[in-house]
Amino acid sequence: MFKVLVAVDGSPIAKQTLEFARDLLAGKETAVTVFHVIPQHMIYGRAVVPAEVYDMPTERAASTALLEQNAQYLQEGGVGPTIERHIAVGDPADLILTAASDQDADLIILGSRGLNAAQRFLVGSTSTKVTTHAQCAVLVVHPKESAAATSASDTAASWATTD
Repeated sequence: MFKVLVAVDGSPIAKQTLEFARDLLAGKETAVTVFHVIPQHMIYGRAVVPAEVYDMPTERAASTALLEQNAQYLQEGGVGPTIERHIAVGDPADLILTAASDQDADLIILGSRGLNAAQRFLVGSTSTKVTTHAQCAVLVVHPKESAAATSASDTAASWATTD
């Protein structure tokens, strides 16, 4: 059976990623894991502290609900027969790679945030790290052009109105 890990985070591009996965996998015999990472990056200094602060029970509840909605969406679209859900806490790229390896995934599907070079340098790119280090095929879903065009036209309009 073809094993697929679909990484989701609740963002608009994650919704497009899920739609793409559903269209791609519908009617095929697959074992799918819908995977969500609650980001936790560490800051190293005099002490090691997390960069993000969460109410973890609330965050886990929201993550569980997100995974349930996404799994149901895939199942209703004819994806399966197996759809598992998994939540992890830590660095998203590292955990996606580990989960794919542990599950012997044939394919990882994830979205791209569309960062520019400076943003990728400062905050890193999950999709770049995953595509570079994965031991299986990786499909990166980029924002649809219509969304990018709308964003570009909004930016251009805001520049035109600035004095």
